[in-house]
Amino acid sequence: MIPRRSLLFSALALAGCASLPTEGAFPAAGPYPELEPVRLLRRDGDGVVIEIASRGCQTRPDLVFHVERKGGVATLAFARRRLQSCAGPVPDWVEVAFTRAELGLAAGEPVFLLNPLAAAGVR
Repeated sequence: MIPRRSLLFSALALAGCASLPTEGAFPAAGPYPELEPVRLLRRDGDGVVIEIASRGCQTRPDLVFHVERKGGVATLAFARRRLQSCAGPVPDWVEVAFTRAELGLAAGEPVFLLNPLAAAGVR
């Protein structure tokens, strides 16, 4: 039989190995920190345009969207499929357009964006 003292010391030693994740794991703030920060959202003809940070290799297929309806209002969220791995010279902003048909939005339907808004100077 293992003495209780040895069992207690073993448990304390294992507890010392546990650690909490760093605060910087999700740099964005807000209720959904994993969503892509958006600097701009505007209606453009038959769709919407978002402006997101890019290192020069961001393409439209790299983004995924989710639309949910509740109470007559469409909730819209954008996220990256994968992290950017290119090393462009200077980070910049890029506009990406989606049609209302792609997003499943009706003409004139109110839309609420879940993504956090990025400040103009933040990339």
